[in-house]
Amino acid sequence: MRRRTPRFAPALVLVALALAAAVFPMAPAPAAGKDLPPPSLAKLKKLFKADVKPLGLRVTRGMLQNLETYQEDPEGTHLALYVEPIDSDYSNADYLENFTKLTHEFVPAVFKRWKDLESFDICQEPIDDPRDVPPPTTQIFVTRDALDRVGKWKKADLTELLAASPRARNISAGYYVFFSPALREDPDFIEAATEAGWTTGTTAIGH
Repeated sequence: MRRRTPRFAPALVLVALALAAAVFPMAPAPAAGKDLPPPSLAKLKKLFKADVKPLGLRVTRGMLQNLETYQEDPEGTHLALYVEPIDSDYSNADYLENFTKLTHEFVPAVFKRWKDLESFDICQEPIDDPRDVPPPTTQIFVTRDALDRVGKWKKADLTELLAASPRARNISAGYYVFFSPALREDPDFIEAATEAGWTTGTTAIGH
């Protein structure tokens, strides 16, 4: 004789499912994130160590920022990197040479790697400066929209990078370079600036 299934079995199943859903709610699907570099300093140091260490540099600070507020923002579309010399014998010549090498290394590579990144800058900082936020010795700032300012970023020399830049730091220009007063007095910088159409008396780079 076949045993009859109790009619209340489906109801019990529904109750069990409801209880399970209450105890173990389904997590909402994560929203699609932006394609940006990692926001944490530790990850940025690890990510870029191999790029800057051969130049005698190390990443000291790094963050994503919102350029409208100039505040650190994990979803900001501006990547700011700061590097400092590893050794104390790092010279003015090293700063100038590595300014172009850092440019070759990072521009336009960072924009190709992260499609939602809108702007980028990298600063070389002074040697053994104890301040939490030391003034930069060199800086290059560029936006995605300004990538056409320089024809061949990976081959551009100091003269070409100077010639493409406005004389003063201005984010709205989309691209600028900065050099400390000491570097602007260096003979190699003066030579490159002269070739770029600048003179030491009229250039306002870095002001």
